[in-house]
Amino acid sequence: MKKQTQILLGSVLIGFGFLILLSNLLDIHLGAICWPSFLILVGILIIVRPRIAPEGTDIQMHFFGDLRRSGEWDVMDQEIWSFVGDVDLDFTQAKFPEGEVTFKLYRFVGDIDIIVPKDIGISITSTGFVTEARLDGKKRGGLVTPIRYTSENFDSAAKRIHLEMISFVADLKVIRV
Repeated sequence: MKKQTQILLGSVLIGFGFLILLSNLLDIHLGAICWPSFLILVGILIIVRPRIAPEGTDIQMHFFGDLRRSGEWDVMDQEIWSFVGDVDLDFTQAKFPEGEVTFKLYRFVGDIDIIVPKDIGISITSTGFVTEARLDGKKRGGLVTPIRYTSENFDSAAKRIHLEMISFVADLKVIRV
């Protein structure tokens, strides 16, 4: 799964570069073709994605705006799609099921701030064009640099969070309390 994301992102960048090259060589106005095609594909995704998601997954799509969860809230498998906006997830008082919960974040630009109690295991996989992450007090990131992080107690914890994130530009901060 991790390699598939890198292959997909690399393939999209190569394809886009190839289209721009052809556009310049053949004097074709690429924007007249790409933008309508992009809008059609996004519309298809919005209609089809909830139908092909795994059973019990909560899917939320936000074009603009922030998503904030704090206090008492029920944690479940979720997919969050957003274009521009911040995501703040505070798990300190959240109600967890036993086992592993998966969060998938697909976004263009935004900050992600996560607060996790030390007794909950967390695993993060992040792929993006530009990503900066602060994990366990250490700064990581760069240009087209995948980020992988797993807490020491992830395998032994009764409650676990697996976060998968794909974005163009992201700033990720994880605080363990």
